[in-house]
Amino acid sequence: MEIKVLNKQSILDIAIQHTGDVQNCFDIAIANGMAVSDLLTTGKALSVSDITNAKADVLQYYQSKNIKPATGTTLSEERQVPSLKGIGYMQLENSFKVS
Repeated sequence: MEIKVLNKQSILDIAIQHTGDVQNCFDIAIANGMAVSDLLTTGKALSVSDITNAKADVLQYYQSKNIKPATGTTLSEERQVPSLKGIGYMQLENSFKVS
């Protein structure tokens, strides 16, 4: 089965939505030549077939409630790292001098 990635979905979201088990993210990643940590783009086609260890009860729940998880981030969100300040974020010998 081929599916289209929704906005802000990760491979983990795809696995739980289409197989009922988040551990299937590894099989999905391998089948699509990706890493589990790869960021997905909206509309990308992914193959989610030949998953033998699907959890029918979880899958049925997600389908009956029309749940489509989208917990991923986008590249633009990842680049927006706030400027962290204070002793908890200082590096020894770089921004924090010990005398």
